[in-house]
Amino acid sequence: MNGWLHGGLTYNDFLLLPGKIDFSAADVITETRITRNVVLKTPFMSSPMDTVTETEMAISLALLGGIGVIHHNQPAENQAAMVRAVKRHENGFITHPVVLSPTHTVADVLYIKARLGFCGIPITGKNA
Repeated sequence: MNGWLHGGLTYNDFLLLPGKIDFSAADVITETRITRNVVLKTPFMSSPMDTVTETEMAISLALLGGIGVIHHNQPAENQAAMVRAVKRHENGFITHPVVLSPTHTVADVLYIKARLGFCGIPITGKNA
């Protein structure tokens, strides 16, 4: 069936019975094109609904090879903060940590919390 002619196909469009298919699992292509330049090898994508996709869901899906679409039922600043939080999360490791020096103030921490959504910030003597 041609997806371009008949619309997209979902898993519900197919019924595969054990022993009744003539191809191996290795022959199955599960990639999904979500934009002209973005192809997901694992087709996990969440809905852009405020009850579905916020930072935690987008991070979880990204760790599984999928993508979470941040919802728009909020101010643009909140959307941007969620996107920044997702982009900063990389397999549970913070690759570019935000650190402060002993000369910074609580106001600096509150600013980072408002902008990035977290306030557990290491205080270091170097590279702050």
